[in-house]
Amino acid sequence: MGKKVSLVALVALFLFAMAVPVQAQGQLQDQLVLIQKTNQMYHNGKLFKASQPLTEKKGVTYVAARSIAERLYGNVVYDSKLKEYILTTGQQELRYKAGSTAYKINGASTKLDGAPFVQQGTLMIPLRSLLKPYGMKISSNAEQKKITLDWTVKPVAAFAVSPATIYAGETEVSYIDKASHPKGLLIADERWEGQASTFDSPGAYKVTRWVQDENGVWSDPFSVNVVVKQPNLPPVANFTTDKNSYKMGEMIHYTDHSTDDENKIKKTEWTNNAKGFFTPGPQTITLKVTDTHGAVGEFSKTIMIEDETLYSKQDFDMLFTEVGDKYQIDGASVLKLPTVSYELSVVGQQTLIRSNSPEHIDEEGIYYSDTASGNVRFLTHNQNNRANPVRIYIIATNENAEEATVTEERVGVGGPAPYVSQTGKAAVGNYLFGRTQPSLNKVTKIPAGESRVVLSKLSDVKLAQDRVVTMYSDVSTSAPIKFSVVVVDADKDVLAELPHLQQLPRDGKHVRGTFHDANRNIHVLDTIGNEPARMILADKVVDSRLSGYDVTTGDIMSNDGNNGAYYVLRLYNVQPHTLILLNPRGGHYGGAFLVNNKLVYTTTTTILSNANDVGVLYRTGDSAEQVTIAFTPASGSNLPFNLLFLPLPELKY
Repeated sequence: MGKKVSLVALVALFLFAMAVPVQAQGQLQDQLVLIQKTNQMYHNGKLFKASQPLTEKKGVTYVAARSIAERLYGNVVYDSKLKEYILTTGQQELRYKAGSTAYKINGASTKLDGAPFVQQGTLMIPLRSLLKPYGMKISSNAEQKKITLDWTVKPVAAFAVSPATIYAGETEVSYIDKASHPKGLLIADERWEGQASTFDSPGAYKVTRWVQDENGVWSDPFSVNVVVKQPNLPPVANFTTDKNSYKMGEMIHYTDHSTDDENKIKKTEWTNNAKGFFTPGPQTITLKVTDTHGAVGEFSKTIMIEDETLYSKQDFDMLFTEVGDKYQIDGASVLKLPTVSYELSVVGQQTLIRSNSPEHIDEEGIYYSDTASGNVRFLTHNQNNRANPVRIYIIATNENAEEATVTEERVGVGGPAPYVSQTGKAAVGNYLFGRTQPSLNKVTKIPAGESRVVLSKLSDVKLAQDRVVTMYSDVSTSAPIKFSVVVVDADKDVLAELPHLQQLPRDGKHVRGTFHDANRNIHVLDTIGNEPARMILADKVVDSRLSGYDVTTGDIMSNDGNNGAYYVLRLYNVQPHTLILLNPRGGHYGGAFLVNNKLVYTTTTTILSNANDVGVLYRTGDSAEQVTIAFTPASGSNLPFNLLFLPLPELKY
């Protein structure tokens, strides 16, 4: 009886061995045996199960793409844009489309003997589409109902070339090894063609590599096309002036003719390129240009200044200082100018929520909170004193019984930056520019009893220690909304933290509170420009300050400087050839203005340092004009300021 059992076992083992050959140790080729109409796959003698059985349709044998890709040491991904399935292994990339008999092998199109299809969520591909790309040999045994695939798994000889830009005779070239083996075998040898540490001449070079694995199998060639450029040439600095000799106070026009072989001049630096000179004698002007590689070109030219005056320094500055630039005056003399009187009027409902206290962020918490509705403006201005980076959030809470909305109309953010004047100027400029554009109309729906983050441009800013951020923004609400200005460490979920945060006290120095009637109109009907004059703005007397409340304490608050108030100044009769200037009276000032709906910074490149600086806002032309100036006082700057109206000197030809 025992002999019979042994004989049966031996026969079974023999039949199994016939159906599924076991790969011998050290065999170089892989073998995959597929059993027809089953999901059985014997890879090098080990059983794996495919997601779908081997299927035959119209004489074509199909295999589950993802299952066989795994046996080829690869994977399958789906490109939803192109609606293609991508089978990737080593250096091979095969692209299939369900229902299409066309497929691509490494970008080259070819035809299939049948169209791929999806069966129970699995892509089925023609088995023979794999033969050519992988050099497979196929055999079948109808009696044993098996298909056998044999192929050699090759190493991949990948590499990368560094740096990306290579110059002939200059650049040391590195070759970064990215070789691999699908089966994890070691790379034992390599050979190169076209490899060089430097390339002596410009042009296109093909560098090819082969690698050999520990079993002695060589890879297919892997090539990289290397583009070698001409050696970098330094830029050539050059400029001309419209003349070689000028009177004192005569405008000099400079034309930059600098060139670079790659047209990549990164920095342009002038020395002594004044628009006009006011002492006689030679003046040497120098232009220095630097390209993206750090190469420098320099050029100097000497012009002669004659002992004859065309314009005085004061007249020259008034006539030729560009809008958005500045020049110096005698600041004390401004106080002797007659003042332009005006009256303020309130336009529309506008609530201002100003959160500027505590200005320095020392702890997490709620920095201000109040309920407002209709048109709401926010002004936040803070510096982070914490070691951890923080974010500042505007949280809108709907305490009503029905859904409410918050609509963002415009947002101006400045920072993060190290200086308050930088962020205040940038935020005002961005906010005013937003007023020249269509409204954002970004709507946030807030279900009853829930909170949402609004004005995310502010909370998108990750504020590091000692950095400042400023925001001016306008929203409208469909119902009363509780707004909270909240600060938490940058990596925290603000809505999860909100119930645990405390309302913080003021710092005793800066302003926070809710202020109504925050839009101001000024109409000046009187003629301006017949004589020098000034208009006083953002002071305590002539331009009264907004009054409001810190609702968290019940304290009456004065909005010092009227930061966040939006002014529209209409000058109905400004005489021809009138210069309009901004003159700070409280110290430095860096801000922005809309002049006839055009954004003008004070100044474009810097700030006004003190009362001896004036920034040019506008010049009227040859006829009387109506001039409209809109602004909001800039946080981080000193107030008040004056607008100056000066008749221009006559042009000389």
